[in-house]
Amino acid sequence: MTLKQKLKADIDHLIGDEKKGNMVKAFFLFFAKKNFRIVLCYRVLNHFYLNGDRFILFILGTLKVYYRLMTNRYCVDISYKTKIGIGFKLNHAYGIVVNTKCILGDNVYIGHNVTLGSNTPEKFPKIGNNVTIYTGSIIVGNVTIGNNVVVGAGSLVIKDIPAYTTVVGHPCNILKKRD
Repeated sequence: MTLKQKLKADIDHLIGDEKKGNMVKAFFLFFAKKNFRIVLCYRVLNHFYLNGDRFILFILGTLKVYYRLMTNRYCVDISYKTKIGIGFKLNHAYGIVVNTKCILGDNVYIGHNVTLGSNTPEKFPKIGNNVTIYTGSIIVGNVTIGNNVVVGAGSLVIKDIPAYTTVVGHPCNILKKRD
């Protein structure tokens, strides 16, 4: 997938369905919304990192510095080396931690104060497609979250979650299973 296609998918998910393809709106949102800037900078740096274009990453050194300053300012710890699918969306972009070795699928939404991490050095969460993780949730360890899952606010996920479910609680319990 090209960088342009990845950026378009991220922009469409960030803007919303009613305004898909509106690049003028995206241009203005870049200057108005910090979560928009963080995701777009991440996507550019991640694309060249995953393709092994070290020379271009070297040339984009100022973008890397800008990205690091933005993420430090808003306490967002997402490395550009993390594997995140297209359609990535951050809400409010405060206090978000995603371990570098986590794998996130397509169309993942992350609220503020969310942690995706590890309790051991070799076990990390794997998040499926179309997953929504609301505010204050913690997903820790060798956990697999299925596709089309909603993780409720303040949930602690320490076990695998099947697809098409809604989970809430500390530790999480399945609230609703959808087809």
